[in-house]
Amino acid sequence: MIQTPAALSPDAATTRERYARDGFAFPAAAVPAAMAHDAARRVEAFLAGPQPRLAHPWHIKCHLLFDWLHAVVAHPAVLDAVETVIGPDILLQSADLFVKPAHDRKQVNWHQDANYWGLEPFDVCTAWIALTDATPENGCMRFMPSSHLASKLAHVETYAEDSALTRGQQIARAIDEAKTVPAILTAGEVSLHHCMLAHASGPNRTASPRIGLAVRFLPPRVRQTEGPAMSAMPVRGEDRHGHFRVDEAPAGSMSAAAIAAHDRAMAPHAAAGYATT
Repeated sequence: MIQTPAALSPDAATTRERYARDGFAFPAAAVPAAMAHDAARRVEAFLAGPQPRLAHPWHIKCHLLFDWLHAVVAHPAVLDAVETVIGPDILLQSADLFVKPAHDRKQVNWHQDANYWGLEPFDVCTAWIALTDATPENGCMRFMPSSHLASKLAHVETYAEDSALTRGQQIARAIDEAKTVPAILTAGEVSLHHCMLAHASGPNRTASPRIGLAVRFLPPRVRQTEGPAMSAMPVRGEDRHGHFRVDEAPAGSMSAAAIAAHDRAMAPHAAAGYATT
């Protein structure tokens, strides 16, 4: 159950109020800047080296493959922020790494996360953790305030080459960019947004990469209503419902056990193009 306002600190109360009203809240402390910078360096080193032969995209549910990424997404400060908006019992369903290389044209179309997930009720929160600074120039997220208060919006699948989404999902109506809010973060900070919030991000026009983690958290009362079976990892509190197959934290990075666990979690979603993982 979500905490009552009396149980929240003033900062937490403000975060919960903004999240309920606008559908997002930022910035909040996530991990120490040094930890974020170290993770970004590790990501860049991994990308620069020989890529392992995996059955599924490594950047989706990447917290199952790398212990140092798991340490970031399950950091107590991240969970403290998430607890403010969804309550003390927390499941980590997916952590997806988004890397926009320098001068990259790819962007994320305007979309609602809940449109493709098949999860109800719509109490899912995405925590976007900045491993590098996120700015309008390098393609930070943009939010449409209070759009989470509407019902699901119709989407089209563009499969556009410049889209970073699996199917180029895009809301099938015009967005008034003048009303949108850029989610500007420094490395180590996090933004929170509701799964029904319309959001997007632009290309990276700078000479440095923009690296961040989009982490899907949900209270155990959320259940899956359609699509291939999802898995989730309990990270705080209790799971009294058992709606999801249980993921386990990795021991090491890219170990045989971690790769096998990643394969088990990802395999059901391959036919759907990983749009629902």
